[in-house]
Order: sequence, then structure tokens, then C-alpha cells
Amino acid sequence: MAYDVMFVPTGNGEFRIKTEDGLRAFLSGATIPAERIEEAVAALRSDTEHEIPNVVLTLERMSKLGL
Repeated sequence: MAYDVMFVPTGNGEFRIKTEDGLRAFLSGATIPAERIEEAVAALRSDTEHEIPNVVLTLERMSKLGL
């Protein structure tokens, strides 16, 4: 299974991540709390889309993620 990750409202950068562990690592790099990451991974096991609301990225973090 592959995961497409996009940050909105800017929509800057869309990332295709091939594994569940890769998804965890990427979201962790975006400073998303572990419990919200696990919630998203669990939701994606039964649905094709999941949104993690209220994620704020600093300019530094956006740069590190390639946004």
C-alpha cells in the first residue's frame, strides 16, 4: 500500500510514501504527535483518506520537508 500526503491549504508538495513505517517517519518529521500519527495509520487501514486537522508547520519544518 502507498500513501499520498499533502498539506493544505497551500497544497505545497505532495508526497508518495510506500510503507506504513515510512508514513510514521514522515509525519513524525512534520512534528505531528505520535498519538495523532497512530490514529491516522489506523484510520487508513479501513479508509482511503484521513485528515489530521490543526497541523501547523514552521517555515523551518516546511523547508526540511521540501515544501
